[in-house]
Amino acid sequence: MSAPETVGDLLRATSGDLARHFDEVKLPAALECALRANTGTGTCTATTETPAATAWPHGVVRTVVLAGPEVLRTPAGIDSVRRFAERANVGVANTWGAKGVLRWDSPHHLGTCGLQADDFALLGFADYDLIVATGVDPAESPEERFGLAPITYVAPEVLGEMVDVPRLADEIPTNDLYGRIAAIAQPGYVDESFPRHPARAVKDLKQSLGPETIVFGDPGPAGLWLARTFPTDRPGSICVPAVARSGIAAALALGALSLGLDVVAVTTDPMDEVTRAVMDVAPSRLRLECWGDDVDWTATHELVDAAGPVVAWAGTPWRQ
Repeated sequence: MSAPETVGDLLRATSGDLARHFDEVKLPAALECALRANTGTGTCTATTETPAATAWPHGVVRTVVLAGPEVLRTPAGIDSVRRFAERANVGVANTWGAKGVLRWDSPHHLGTCGLQADDFALLGFADYDLIVATGVDPAESPEERFGLAPITYVAPEVLGEMVDVPRLADEIPTNDLYGRIAAIAQPGYVDESFPRHPARAVKDLKQSLGPETIVFGDPGPAGLWLARTFPTDRPGSICVPAVARSGIAAALALGALSLGLDVVAVTTDPMDEVTRAVMDVAPSRLRLECWGDDVDWTATHELVDAAGPVVAWAGTPWRQ
């Protein structure tokens, strides 16, 4: 079997109708990463970014890295971001499609970004001399949002080879985004009220997973909270697509399950027509979590108050 490049490719052996619904949706990098790690399947797509010069710009000191989902498509991309962060002692902010490029508790991890309007301002991007953007996807973070300081685009594999990079900081600056989201998530994780705080739903889900389970979240309220508050300890452990398409979480889970991955899909609409079509052909072991009235979605206003309106999944009817 050739490596899947689209979600349609992933589903074709199971259902031609479902495959046609997703034929134009590129396989998310997080799923490709998980397939590579667990089954050896994956396209290992090289980045199409123009490599930067390997010489570090003279006089640049305050530097931040923005890592997008393309860094997950090759092991070299992941390793390069980590090596660069350690060598230069700089912080890395990842868009939600690159969750896990650094562990949630890494000293270099600045947080997950791109979901809300104020993310990059709260990360302090305007205070840096240089933003090193690697593996970015405009669907998750267009330049007009994150370009608050000069930008250089560097392919992940080139980033790892920049051996002349000096140690750029004695310590990594704190940022307001990480603190504001933590102030919502940490109390939410232990909130025992019902309906559940969304962060508590995320924690309950996390505690139910096996060591290699991959979580798929539908874009919208569930995907927002998963992308914001899921504690990520490895790349490829969570996938919330940048493209909002009806039934996509269940469809991705079905395709991944067919290739041997342990999966769970999270949706807020189990009656969605495509989700129901997926479940009609799915084996009984496909786990679909439905977060509905058991979750207090009014808590989403806490996120909006902290980091501005949701800007992910542009053009979709869902907004908070």
